[in-house]
Amino acid sequence: MTMKVDDSTKKLRARFGRWLKDKREQAGMTQLDIAAAINYGYPVFVSQLERGVKQLPEHDMLIWAELLRVDSVEFAKQYMYYCKPFVYEALYGKDPYALEKLPRSGKPADPKKRAGKPATKRA
Repeated sequence: MTMKVDDSTKKLRARFGRWLKDKREQAGMTQLDIAAAINYGYPVFVSQLERGVKQLPEHDMLIWAELLRVDSVEFAKQYMYYCKPFVYEALYGKDPYALEKLPRSGKPADPKKRAGKPATKRA
């Protein structure tokens, strides 16, 4: 299922992409180097990540961290900050939208609307 991405989310992803590009350049690697090392096939995917057009496959985070010479925990924190801001806020108590001066994406859950309703069962 494809979901429409709002402007704030797009901006956060683009900022993560810029961070990736900066780290790649600091590591002295090209987009082709990264694509070859991770077996992406084409460097265009790396370009799309750096522009925030595509999302980084989470299963590739450790290899990206290694290639960019970034501590894996720091890499994961940056990823969560820019790409999973609600998870980041839940873990660290800081709202990336507010810190980046962006309108908050999505609607916070209204606990009053959930009161008295049974939890949804999942298969």
